[in-house]
Amino acid sequence: MRKQALRRRTIRGLGALAAILFLASCAAGPLRMAARPGPPGPSEKPGPWGTTIAIYDPALYGPERPLSRIVAERRLRLENGKLRNARILVNKAQRRLELWAGRHMIKAYRIQLGWHAHGPKVQLGDQRTPEGGYFICTRGPSAYSLALWLAYPNAADAHRGLDSGLIGPEQFKTISEKLAAGVCPPQDTKLGGAILLHGQLPELTSEMARKHKADPSSLRPGWEPGDADPAAMKEFQDWTDGCIALFNPDIRELYEFVADGAEIIIVPNAAVTRPKSRR
Repeated sequence: MRKQALRRRTIRGLGALAAILFLASCAAGPLRMAARPGPPGPSEKPGPWGTTIAIYDPALYGPERPLSRIVAERRLRLENGKLRNARILVNKAQRRLELWAGRHMIKAYRIQLGWHAHGPKVQLGDQRTPEGGYFICTRGPSAYSLALWLAYPNAADAHRGLDSGLIGPEQFKTISEKLAAGVCPPQDTKLGGAILLHGQLPELTSEMARKHKADPSSLRPGWEPGDADPAAMKEFQDWTDGCIALFNPDIRELYEFVADGAEIIIVPNAAVTRPKSRR
């Protein structure tokens, strides 16, 4: 997370990316999707200095209306204010986060990944987004709006780390015990940590806040100053240190409706479930 602050300062100097970052108009269940095959290749293009830029096909996201309205329209079951049986599928290649409730895909969100967007996270500092099965282990405010913490490393990550010598037997035991208890594992090993679902790039928030101040009518009802409109974004640079970034209105929806303990599956690529445009 400390490196992300340094990387954000680098972005300020990338004039060629300014237009992309600021003016562009991270049995049942997600792995048994009755879906069309995904696009033939990753939804991305190369950016300057080895970066990648996510490309968003509008047909693959949405429905483009508030999750609270979708929940009401579809009469989805809630438990303590959260979606019952909610889980998340992250499709890295297509830059999609799918929110599921039981067997039904509810909404698909635009995301950005780590600076090194390809391949699973292996160790601290590799700036890659993990791949595998995780769960939300805690939540809270963040420098990037709100954050849902992933229980990274998982058991497979811990076994790999032990086999490779990145962690020792005691750290492996502690990780295993924490996961079994349903709480966050240690975040300070050589496997890395602090992998979050969080909000948008702060520089984008500042740019949008200036726009909203200059033209208050540009701020959508119910949104906060600085919020980017996800549906208006056609592309955006991968920029995190390994976290999964969403735009601020989207992370607020997940924060409101997805409970701690919800399963998160992160895959390199997958079939694409088309969002339902109507009830």
